[in-house]
Amino acid sequence: MRKLTVALLALAMVLALVSCGSSAEMKAAAGTYKGTEYKYNGDEEWVDNSDWTIELNDDGTGKSKRGGEEYDAEWTLEGDKFTFTEKFIGKLEYTGTLKDGKIEFYNGDPSLEITCLYKFAK
Repeated sequence: MRKLTVALLALAMVLALVSCGSSAEMKAAAGTYKGTEYKYNGDEEWVDNSDWTIELNDDGTGKSKRGGEEYDAEWTLEGDKFTFTEKFIGKLEYTGTLKDGKIEFYNGDPSLEITCLYKFAK
């Protein structure tokens, strides 16, 4: 009985360590992404976005750097569905995609004209 208890505790510890690790897709996605362009919904013209940089850590944390400021962030990736939450005057949430080293996300409801589509490349 004692050996079984020790074995179960050891297994529980191994599973706990494995569950704390990053997924393979998050490790592959981690890195620095430089802003390329953005536009408001309904606009035809893209605007330069090169002053915005996003750093993604493989543990789901990150940094957002723009306008000489740096903000903490959190991110998730499920398939190519990407969510980025910037901790800036509360929290700003962006949703979109991350695939092939490129991020595209919106800062709100994509159906509204005041919403922007942002693009980044690794």
